[in-house]
Amino acid sequence: MDHVPSFPRIVVTGLGAVTSLGHNVPDFWAGLLAGRSGIRRIERFDTTDYPCKVGGEVTGWDPAALWDPKEARRNDRYTHFAVVAALQAVADAKLAGQVDPDRFGVIIGSGIGGLETIEKQSKALFDGGPRKVSPFMIPSLISNMASGVVAIVTGAKGPNFGVVSACATGTHALGTALRAMQFGEADVMIAGGSEAAINRLGFGGFCAMRAMSTGFN
Repeated sequence: MDHVPSFPRIVVTGLGAVTSLGHNVPDFWAGLLAGRSGIRRIERFDTTDYPCKVGGEVTGWDPAALWDPKEARRNDRYTHFAVVAALQAVADAKLAGQVDPDRFGVIIGSGIGGLETIEKQSKALFDGGPRKVSPFMIPSLISNMASGVVAIVTGAKGPNFGVVSACATGTHALGTALRAMQFGEADVMIAGGSEAAINRLGFGGFCAMRAMSTGFN
């Protein structure tokens, strides 16, 4: 029989969530237990010309109230979600001052990355030319930026990158973080996924491929 490697036990010690049911774990969990749906009519833009009018939109969201306003302006909405959820998880796990930064890593994935930045900066280019494109465009839109910014905010200096595997991205990130700890690359990992695809461009793309329901309009 082949030798089966023995790995250390890995546990989840803290949680964080920003969702259409709530901006933290207690609200999100209460919504699930109550059987509430986070699917509602889109509020961020006019859906008149879209075949689908509903989605799991995060509403009432003000990242500047939860994170440094200047940094919030420099980053995409998907990074906002990731940073706030990560800070919740760190607080929940009571990690402050308890972890060697070099043994503390972050793996947060995103299937699309900064799609809102792409939409806004494309409009800036077409309306005003290349001089109107923000120098923060590329850093805001790349799919590993959420992981990088979370590391900066939390002081994590261990393994850090993003994974991209469409709808499986968040779970893929958890598995990758698990392996990093099992193989001794880190003692603690922040892991998960973040997406912010509900904007005119993203919604239009998903509608065009007929991936959106038209039965609740």
